[in-house]
Amino acid sequence: MSDTVPPHYQGLWRRTLLTAPGLRDDTTLVLWLQTAQWHADLRIPADRPPCKGRTSLHDCSRDELLGLLRQEGFAGITQVQGDTCEWLRQLDYRPTGRRDFGSMAFSPACDAIDEVGIEADYAERWEREPQGSGTQAMVHVPDERAPVLWLASGSCFMRVRPRAMRAEEVRAAWTRVQNGSAHDEELRQLADFEISFGDIAHGQGQIIHSTLPWLEGARLKPSCPAVSG
Repeated sequence: MSDTVPPHYQGLWRRTLLTAPGLRDDTTLVLWLQTAQWHADLRIPADRPPCKGRTSLHDCSRDELLGLLRQEGFAGITQVQGDTCEWLRQLDYRPTGRRDFGSMAFSPACDAIDEVGIEADYAERWEREPQGSGTQAMVHVPDERAPVLWLASGSCFMRVRPRAMRAEEVRAAWTRVQNGSAHDEELRQLADFEISFGDIAHGQGQIIHSTLPWLEGARLKPSCPAVSG
């Protein structure tokens, strides 16, 4: 597969529809930011708890933590061969161990994609967001908990900070979530995974959507000149 994603893939995409057996979803917020090699993806269900008045995971109730854990997102390298695209999830909010790849059909203007699953039975419709077109950047920034990935394309950025847990701890904790035996501290550890999307203007960033709701609306200085706009 090519080491560089074709230009018509690059930029910001919004999913407008997911269909699968017994499922039709046109309400989940799904954003995919694609650079020449790296991607980041954020998925927030419409019924996610608002967490009003919360300022950290320690302020959240158990029900709110469980609601946050319905979110999804991931980041990593993208590989394309012919009409097949594979997302190699190096950072994954809800890891499954399964491959993530689909058959991609672009519209004539390359402003929409119909994606059909190859090993899973689903179809997704993606539409291009124009603000994601332009100069791109990728950088890893050291952090005391876990390195932070920054991606930028056009006036948009995504910031991804994974949870500070080993892979085997994550798998065991998700199993306990699924069988209802996870304790509150485990829920907080699992939910401590930031994927934030925002805009950059005049070197200043603002978070618009985040897996940590209290970050939404926050202004920040991008952590390095490469993504300062």
